[in-house]
This record gives sequence, structure tokens and C-alpha cells, in this order.
Amino acid sequence: MSSQCQSKTPQPTPGHVCNYSQVMDEELVILTDDSTDTKQEKECKAECKAKRWKTEEEWLEAEQRKRVEEEAQRRAMEEEEARKKRVAEEEAERQRQRSQARQDEAVQRLSGMVYNVNTAKRVPGTSVVVTATRRAP
Repeated sequence: MSSQCQSKTPQPTPGHVCNYSQVMDEELVILTDDSTDTKQEKECKAECKAKRWKTEEEWLEAEQRKRVEEEAQRRAMEEEEARKKRVAEEEAERQRQRSQARQDEAVQRLSGMVYNVNTAKRVPGTSVVVTATRRAP
């Protein structure tokens, strides 16, 4: 027997040389001559390609759903803001109308009374007086 240490790891045969330092990754594109692939290798590549395609398709669908949901939320927020603005405008209009009604009522009350211009007191026994001033020629 020889004095050399025998290694327990398998050694490649000269007819079958393979680089074991490279790990195959499904995400990497491997350029090979498909004509030399076995049927099993071709099926495996097709499966990997189909899995990649399916994964990408699912990701795109998820992104589309996310965009649709974000758009729906944005529209809902815009509609809510528009509703709040409309409510505020309606309330402001109601307040303006109430204020105008109070003012009209006050004018109506005052127009039915005659006041002495000098004393700013109501003249008793009068209702409405129309006066006209003439200028001297």
C-alpha cells in the first residue's frame, strides 16, 4: 500500500469535470447549450422558469391591488374633505341668512317708528313720517 494519505472526499473523474464552487441560483440566468441537456434538466429549467413567471405575476398583481387600494383611499379622503367643505359652506350660508333675517326684522321694526332726529327718541302717536327738505332758491 502507498504511504500517501487517501482523501475521503470524492474526486472528479477526468471525463466528468464539474466546478463545485458555483452554486446554482434560480434567480441567475445560466447560458447553456440546451441541446446537450437531458430531459430531466429541461423539465427542471421549465419548472424554474414557470415558478419565476408565477412569482413575478403574483408580485405584479399584489402591486396592482396595492395601487387600487391606495387610489380608493385617496378618493375616499377627497370625498370626505369635499363633504366637510360643503357642510361648512351650508352652515355659513344658514348663519348669513339668519343674520340677514335679524337685520331685516330690525329694519322693519325701525321703519314703522318715527324718531326725533334731535333726541333720537321715538315720537309717540306716530307711525311713519315721510319728510322732504327743500333748499332755498
